[in-house]
Amino acid sequence: MKNLLAASVLVSVLTSAPAWAQGAAPSGELSQIRAQLEGLLQRVDRLEQQNAALAAENTELKAATEQDNAEREYLKAQTQDLRKDSAATNAALSGLRGAEWAQRIALKGDLRYRHEEIFDATKVADGTLATAARYRDRIRVRAGLDARPTDNILVSVQLATAEGGSDPRVGGDYRSSNQTLDGTYSRKNIYLDQAYFDWKFASWGNLMGGKMRTPFVRIGQEQFYDGDTNPEGLALQFNRGMWFGSVYGTWLDEVSGAASTVTADTLLNGVQVGARVPVGSSTLMLVAHYYDLVGGQGRRGIFWNCTTTSNACSNGNSTTGAAGAGVLKYDFNVLQLATQWNTTIAGLPFQAWGQYSKNLDPDDLNTAWAAGVLYGTAANYRTWEVGAMYQVVEADALFGQLVDSDFGAGNTDNRGFLLRAGYAPVRNWVFNATYFINDRNVDVGTKSSYDRLQLDMNLRF
Repeated sequence: MKNLLAASVLVSVLTSAPAWAQGAAPSGELSQIRAQLEGLLQRVDRLEQQNAALAAENTELKAATEQDNAEREYLKAQTQDLRKDSAATNAALSGLRGAEWAQRIALKGDLRYRHEEIFDATKVADGTLATAARYRDRIRVRAGLDARPTDNILVSVQLATAEGGSDPRVGGDYRSSNQTLDGTYSRKNIYLDQAYFDWKFASWGNLMGGKMRTPFVRIGQEQFYDGDTNPEGLALQFNRGMWFGSVYGTWLDEVSGAASTVTADTLLNGVQVGARVPVGSSTLMLVAHYYDLVGGQGRRGIFWNCTTTSNACSNGNSTTGAAGAGVLKYDFNVLQLATQWNTTIAGLPFQAWGQYSKNLDPDDLNTAWAAGVLYGTAANYRTWEVGAMYQVVEADALFGQLVDSDFGAGNTDNRGFLLRAGYAPVRNWVFNATYFINDRNVDVGTKSSYDRLQLDMNLRF
């Protein structure tokens, strides 16, 4: 712009020069100078136009650069936000994976404190009592976990207290998880109580294996089989509609030895079939159960913790042989039939049940039967229950190693009542009272009374 003004001024001066100056210079030279000046002015004008165009382009480029920088800053900020979101998402996914793993593990357990009083009127040869009245406090602790490695497989492991046997090859009492408070504050034994898998291979069936929970349905408050016993082997269970049942094969004693000796293993195999028949709002359950003791007759090794010099290790079953060396006299092919009625009375559950059992091998002392009722359920806040049953078990009706360890001192050849009551002041905390009024040695030996009182405080966690 300054150049354009200077050239304009020069042209103006030249064009308005005095006549003497014009006259002094040849007219041809002036015309030439004027033409050069006009050419120069046109060139300056073009340069100014180009400069203005360049300035405009520069402004546009600057604006574009600023926009590009702004976009870069925005993208950078977006990238940082995306990284944060990604980190949060990964953390959330890790948390979900951890939560999913935790949901596949369930802890379980219970603690029971028991006060027990036992009055056994069994007498020795001179007529005096074999044992004095006994008072003791006992604890039972069971703790374990259930894991689900897949949606249809359960793996369960449980530890429990128990009093050990005198034979170092034998673990804790298989019919009881109680530990007597004794031994000058000594440590108490912990054993592997359960360790099994449960594979639900179909909607109607599952396969269990290991040291497992009871693989068949128990009736009412039955004492024919001790609920603390955990069989070892395999079991196939089915449940379809109203039908249910199981087939199981379990090991009692694995035997090895010289080729000249009897090394047949002792097994307990069985099958159960039942139905839950709806009758209005009630249910009638019908059950048939058969079990076979394989390789037990004529054997002694199946008597748990047997160190006595008498033949009392058979838990009431008949034995044959010299004192302290007697073996099981009969085989056990046991057929059981049972029924159970479940309904409600005055808004509370009511259960009435009965069962009959017969050992098909011996011709005598081979039957057992029991019947009982239970009203209410002690489980939730301020709930209660009362129950009663009567039982008769002849000496060889049931395999004595598996009968309940409390009724009739844990032997067959007994009869009598069981009375019980329970109250739950809060959920998972139950007080129970159980009273056994039994007779022992009803058919074999000298009959004697046997009373047992148990006061329990049960806590689940």
